[in-house]
Amino acid sequence: QCPYLIDDNTGTAMFESADIIRYLYKTYALWTPPAELLESASAAVTPLLKPVYKVLAPLQAGSNREDKREYEAEIAKATAEIEQETNANAVVVYVYDLSPFCTEATDLLDNLAVSYKKISLGKEWIPGLIQDPLKRAALGEMTGQTSLPHVFVGGKSIGGIFSGTPGLVPALEEGNLMNLIEEAK
Repeated sequence: QCPYLIDDNTGTAMFESADIIRYLYKTYALWTPPAELLESASAAVTPLLKPVYKVLAPLQAGSNREDKREYEAEIAKATAEIEQETNANAVVVYVYDLSPFCTEATDLLDNLAVSYKKISLGKEWIPGLIQDPLKRAALGEMTGQTSLPHVFVGGKSIGGIFSGTPGLVPALEEGNLMNLIEEAK
């Protein structure tokens, strides 16, 4: 039966394609790449939604209220919280609970056996589902990125799963992520 794999190193034999791929990544790869469909969706949708998020994040946080000083004080407080969280932990991931991109990012870190602090800003960015719009707006002001996941290593933003400075997957592909994490510990 084809395909069929016999791994002489471990004595493992299997014939299901999905099982073979999973086994090879788990046994011999440093990391398992996220779903290609998510990467394609991210490449297509993120550039379109970024300007929307840039406007929507401050609005959800209350930037349109009459007392601008109150909003600015709340953003300053959220910024201080983010700085405290990201400086107190080697790796911090801000997430939405229902986001497949956030799930892929935390799964990737789990598969790499990386310890991280996960901070949820709510279920999703949609009004009524976001629980901490001030923190999202503060992330936008600090880094220019309001989309999640948002990964920080050693107190510095590296971005989301596929994009950022440089992003979680690009940092892995460049061979930099594990060094950044080690330096942050």
